[in-house]
Amino acid sequence: MQTLFKFLVTILMGQFIQLAAADVSPSISRFNQPKYEKDFKALDYVNAKAPKGGRIRIGTIGTFETLNKDVAKGTNVAEGVPLTFDPLMKKTQDDPHSWYGLIAEKADLAPDFSSITFYLNPKAKFHDGSAITAEDVEFSINLLKEKGLPRYKLYYSQIEKMEILNPHTIKFTFKKGKEGYDRELPMIIASLRVLSKKDLKNRDFLNTGLKPIVGSGAYKVAKVDQGRSIVLERVKDYWAAELPINVGQFNFDIIEIQYYKNNHSLFESFKTGEFDCYFEADEKQWNTAYNFKAIHQGKVKKVELEHTRPVTVRTLIFNMKKPLFSDIRLRKALAYAFDFETMNRQLFHNAYHRMTSLFANTHFDTKGVASDDVLKILEPYKNDLDPGVFEKGGELPKPAGHTTQRQNLMKADELLKQAGWVIKNDHERENKKNEKLQRLNEKTGDPLVVEFMVKDQRLEKVVLEYARSLQSLGITLKIRRVDSAQYERIVLERGFDMIAHSWTNSLSPGVEQSYYFSKAAADMEGSSNYIGIKNGAIETLAKKVSFAKSEQELEVGVQALDRAVMGMYYFVPAFYDNKICLAYWQERLDMPKIDPALGTNAMEWWWAK
Repeated sequence: MQTLFKFLVTILMGQFIQLAAADVSPSISRFNQPKYEKDFKALDYVNAKAPKGGRIRIGTIGTFETLNKDVAKGTNVAEGVPLTFDPLMKKTQDDPHSWYGLIAEKADLAPDFSSITFYLNPKAKFHDGSAITAEDVEFSINLLKEKGLPRYKLYYSQIEKMEILNPHTIKFTFKKGKEGYDRELPMIIASLRVLSKKDLKNRDFLNTGLKPIVGSGAYKVAKVDQGRSIVLERVKDYWAAELPINVGQFNFDIIEIQYYKNNHSLFESFKTGEFDCYFEADEKQWNTAYNFKAIHQGKVKKVELEHTRPVTVRTLIFNMKKPLFSDIRLRKALAYAFDFETMNRQLFHNAYHRMTSLFANTHFDTKGVASDDVLKILEPYKNDLDPGVFEKGGELPKPAGHTTQRQNLMKADELLKQAGWVIKNDHERENKKNEKLQRLNEKTGDPLVVEFMVKDQRLEKVVLEYARSLQSLGITLKIRRVDSAQYERIVLERGFDMIAHSWTNSLSPGVEQSYYFSKAAADMEGSSNYIGIKNGAIETLAKKVSFAKSEQELEVGVQALDRAVMGMYYFVPAFYDNKICLAYWQERLDMPKIDPALGTNAMEWWWAK
């Protein structure tokens, strides 16, 4: 009888274990089923038979002072460093809502997103040969939360508890919010680049500087020349080289990244063959300067195509910590004065598009026209947002074809007067046409002067054109030129009036939006809320994005957030381009065919001939 009882218990326990493990999978998804089946061989957009070997040399502008991208101190991080670390799970370019096993070969995600358990690959190891364990995962979370960038504290504070179930298994249980569990938080944890406890437990994480941190990725740092170059070397016995998620990638033995002081020296060096590929950001240069010898000889090939992936949008942001920008009428006026059409024609060969969304070139961009569903979400926040946010057609400055720049300047002038900024001796202007206009505060008599800080010479021509437009309104725009190191320090300390800022969003927006727009982050040194936005409605809308339960709900939520941020004029909407313009020495390099929906990645997908 006792034997029979034990047998039944064994059967029942076996069924229980099977049920408990039913959701364990090599991939997880925020919404739908992952694109790739568990037995896939390689990603669709890489060359699975790409040869290994050779090198690629890449040029960039600026400098660097650290190899640690996870701390606020030392914000000039050397490029290529992320290639030295592996995450628990990895995203692909063609499946925006899913993550696939890497260090964690599989995961068990609770149906309500209340917890996730990671099962680490026993073969996973750091570059020093030590195994990657659950203890390293726990150590990484705690270290980043305590000493890492402010966003880590924001993310990881939502973890209720971590449990090491065995040396290769760790479970995360999450806190429940008013709207339930954050569906993107498990994905954020899955993206964790695991750090070595053995390497860092006795090091000052805030001051690792240029000494490499032991990683686990396909590359390791081989040589560093401070501020000038960094060389990465492919790990010969990389533990994950044959995993399907990595097949056809990380093909170069050597990646060398060279730093240059300005665009002129960068481009001239490329022309003479000092590095191998050049991603062009200057449309004028792209259209006028590629007539050098190597082009005519067929040694350098130009590639140009429009893509349909998320883009980097350029804005000119205000520092909301400065009292000057507290009046939205002034911010609107400064936006109306931005003459995009003239700049696009004179500076960019009409290659750019006026920005109407932080999510330009994606399905999240409503082109300024709000749906009823979006307006319904915004309705409860009428007291916290500008009335223009609720206009179905939007209120952003219209480009030429809809109106003229003269009309935009007239609108700006009207807004400035409403805000108490008037032209000095306005009634005498007709008799003093050569006198420089000056906009004054009608109460204090102070002139309207704004300082714009720049570090990139390529941006100066845009700022100078903007300054001319503002001068026609009596506004003085002073340009402050600083080097990269000064720039990063001043931005970190929020010591600017206006700067250029680029936004890049993914096709799966989530908890990072809270980081961009939370009131707490506005006061955190090193946070990405550079503007200093403190608006309860926008913070709430940002949080809702993380809790979206479907792609449709996500889309409407993102559009509502986007409309609120755009409509509060925390920045001047500038421009974006959706073209890939690159040149490369084709006798040295090759690449997979570029998919317009995915773009390309030279360091990870290309190979040496």
